[in-house]
Amino acid sequence: MIPCSRLPSFLAILSLWTSAQVNAQDVPYINIKGSKFFYANGSQFFLKGVVYQQVPDSDEQGSVSANLARSSADNIYVDPLSDASACQRDIPYFQRLNVNLVRSYGIDNTKNHDDCMNLLAKAGIYALIDLPAPGLTIASLNPTWNDVLYDRFTSVIDVMHTYPNLLGFVVGDNVIAGVGETNSGPYVKAAVRDMKAYIRQKEYRPIPVGYVNDVLQGNAAAIDPQSKDTWEYLNCGGIDDRIDFFGANMVSFCKGSTYTDSGYNNATQSLSDYSLPIFLAAYGCSQALSRDFSEIKVIYGQRMSPTWSGGIIYEYFYQGPEPAYGLVSVSGSKVSLRTNFADVVTSIATVSPSSVASASYSPSDTDAATCPSGAATSLPPNPRTALASPSSTTTGSSTKGTGSASASSSSSKSGLSSGARAGIGVGVAVVVLVAIAVALLFIRRRRRQKKTREDEPEQWTKTELAADGVDREARGHSPHMADSNAWFEVEDTGKIRELPEHPPIFEAPGEGENVSEMAVSSPRTELPAPSRS
Repeated sequence: MIPCSRLPSFLAILSLWTSAQVNAQDVPYINIKGSKFFYANGSQFFLKGVVYQQVPDSDEQGSVSANLARSSADNIYVDPLSDASACQRDIPYFQRLNVNLVRSYGIDNTKNHDDCMNLLAKAGIYALIDLPAPGLTIASLNPTWNDVLYDRFTSVIDVMHTYPNLLGFVVGDNVIAGVGETNSGPYVKAAVRDMKAYIRQKEYRPIPVGYVNDVLQGNAAAIDPQSKDTWEYLNCGGIDDRIDFFGANMVSFCKGSTYTDSGYNNATQSLSDYSLPIFLAAYGCSQALSRDFSEIKVIYGQRMSPTWSGGIIYEYFYQGPEPAYGLVSVSGSKVSLRTNFADVVTSIATVSPSSVASASYSPSDTDAATCPSGAATSLPPNPRTALASPSSTTTGSSTKGTGSASASSSSSKSGLSSGARAGIGVGVAVVVLVAIAVALLFIRRRRRQKKTREDEPEQWTKTELAADGVDREARGHSPHMADSNAWFEVEDTGKIRELPEHPPIFEAPGEGENVSEMAVSSPRTELPAPSRS
């Protein structure tokens, strides 16, 4: 309990803390309307992102992609968003790259991410977080959607949902090998359904939930038919079962490539009427030595920006073996720039994407896609039936809607700004503290009154003392023998002699005494060996 004498200083500390929280929460949410992302002020948001994921230095497998493809449960990746010193080191370089988003393939849900996420927020940088982890993902072959995966996915949502600079969650990356009843497609779609239902039930803000997949056939320019089935299947059926965004992996644009021979034109044409936001979830030539990032001017140029909402570079960290990707090499607190860092800085400095204001934007196609031929018509059940989605698990033909579930986030969040919510929070805190102060004063006053009464000697008459002595003698006590609990004893003379008071068993700290606080530390739990397919 806080002593009354220390209440003013406590209020001052609380005021400073709440001010810091208001500043950290000042970054606006990103909303979805139709097929585009928007800031709260209505201006369009384009992803200028980079993959921010590191593997241990001692790991012989090297790159992030190789490590995340493992199925074993080794500790094979580093969660950069839980390392404040790493974020402080890297954010200045993000700013030089003009980065406004980082993507993490897997986080440690047992660690705290406040410091990093707040540092990113103050720099105007958002985060896209994958829900799986290595070893905890829906498999392409022999897929399952069970309680272990459900608990992993929801635990990440619980850990990350409070951050206003969280753009969204990814349920899977390139794990769909078909959309039939026995393929992995229905399991991914069930995960989307259940995560959106979980967010609604927990009354979190409407956070977008999406999926990432390859679009082109390897490095070829042709569209992969299976990929086309995937993006159509995940956007068909009831609105509660549909993804909120789609990310495309496209790594075919190399040094000397063009918009046409890279296949970027085919991907843009195929997805031009997609009713949800789309972006490049990983780009950069698949041949490390042929990267010059000349595709940046194409991605944010007049031919692609009306359809695409930007993209994410693969990747920030340079990690072997050679030849390897990466814009920087790090060693402790030291950062060394690689050749492609300058390429990105030069290219992105000149882009000017074709944008539209939210108020003047009227989506032309908000309907669900038509389910592809042979697609599953039912989905696996929710592993936690108590949290089952209210929507049907049947994926029928195209169902009309007003966009994704997250598209409602604009109206849901437009009522109160983040500053207004923070102000309300501060007001509630002040009211609670005033109530505590009044209660403390009341308790202190009662204690003083009680102490005053205890200090006054009780006035017993000789008749009452004699009666008490008779009663005690009847119970086997002599009226002339002091009892261990007696306050008074009666002598032959009839006089009353007062006995010394026994000390109380427990003593409360007196005024002016310091009450030390005990620090409680929770046990640290390491993330079970991650792997990702």
